[in-house]
Amino acid sequence: MKNLVLAASIAGVASGAAHAQLQVPAYDTFQLQARTNLLVNDNGWNLPPGSSFNSISAKIDDARRVAFPVQVVPNGASSSPGLWFGGDGVGGIVFTGPADALIGSSVAMSQDGRVAFTLIETGNGTDGIWRYEHAGGTAARVGTSPVFPSSYGTVMMNGAGDIGFQATMGGGGRAFASMPAAGGAATIHVTDKTLDPSSAYTYLYTPGMHGDRRIVAKVATSPDMTSATEIRGFLPDGSSIVYAQNVGADPGSMFKQFDNSIGVASNLHIAYVATRVSDNRRALYRPAGPWLLAEEDPNGLVRSIASFPPAINYAGLTVFRGRDANGEAIFIAHNLEGVRRLIGKGDRVQTDLGLAQIGQNNDVDSVFSGAPSINDNGDIAFVATLHPDGNNQVEWGTGVFVARATHDRIFRNGFQLPF
Repeated sequence: MKNLVLAASIAGVASGAAHAQLQVPAYDTFQLQARTNLLVNDNGWNLPPGSSFNSISAKIDDARRVAFPVQVVPNGASSSPGLWFGGDGVGGIVFTGPADALIGSSVAMSQDGRVAFTLIETGNGTDGIWRYEHAGGTAARVGTSPVFPSSYGTVMMNGAGDIGFQATMGGGGRAFASMPAAGGAATIHVTDKTLDPSSAYTYLYTPGMHGDRRIVAKVATSPDMTSATEIRGFLPDGSSIVYAQNVGADPGSMFKQFDNSIGVASNLHIAYVATRVSDNRRALYRPAGPWLLAEEDPNGLVRSIASFPPAINYAGLTVFRGRDANGEAIFIAHNLEGVRRLIGKGDRVQTDLGLAQIGQNNDVDSVFSGAPSINDNGDIAFVATLHPDGNNQVEWGTGVFVARATHDRIFRNGFQLPF
């Protein structure tokens, strides 16, 4: 199938110290991977006609392969949830679940074509974590013995294919656990006080996982589960390291509170959004400095930062959703390079139907879905709503795109940031 790309200029580089060995790449190509729309409008593209997805996130690996969940895949008189997999503008549904199942709104990817996702299905016991193997074109449920949750939350997968997950146990208690890619027993990293009264943590928020199976998340230590929080990483052996604390956990902290989700790279890089004590302004940080990546400024490039998790890669390049003067936008940032607008409301992209703009017919509706993702080469996957160029009264549905990075140096082989 013909690849759909568009060359476009990216404007809006904000202040930030330049560095000779590290550059935020240029993004002048946005390639459509798939598009869904209501059948009354058109059949969509690279999806079975009538397929639909809503509020999803797409993931991308270093080979620019993309995976995302599709909540509705038509199947005769009924429908099933499905998994889309492909790259370079070619792909399709590679797995469909039972008709009465629900698929999670996001997936996780390794670097060798494996995808982890969750299915919720009460009829025949298929609920749990599933893994798709691109090499064999098969998908199967992943056993998590001896950890048997009542429900599975966020599923994670690092580059090697190790799987991590958030488990909700009987009584509502939570735990983080993982298992190696090669198979074997699942290991619990940490539990909350509901499961273990001796635990220091009253609540475990949405996690991410490093290449060493370290699971990183915002956790609460106060009885109210909000006033004292920190960002902490938990290893399979039960040890942990704290990256940041709010003022409730450390009176000397500059942070009032953290957002509930964070960005986690394959190495030890993380990114988090925090509200500062000094000015009550939300900003994006990396630990160790902490290093400021971007901050909300009512008169600046980033007017607000959205409550979706950022994504960070091996080089510390971080992508996140927010708003600029024109509305919703996606930004890319680095502590040595500042922040740049990647794409946003009103920008033009090429689609199977022709030239489109990112937007909605109703200005209050969101033009992006879920959280963007970034691979270690700097390529970015995102989901955006579309209409014909110059006419927002016609709906072209929602498309999954890849923004291709253009640069002369591979970050991981160049300047390595301290941690």
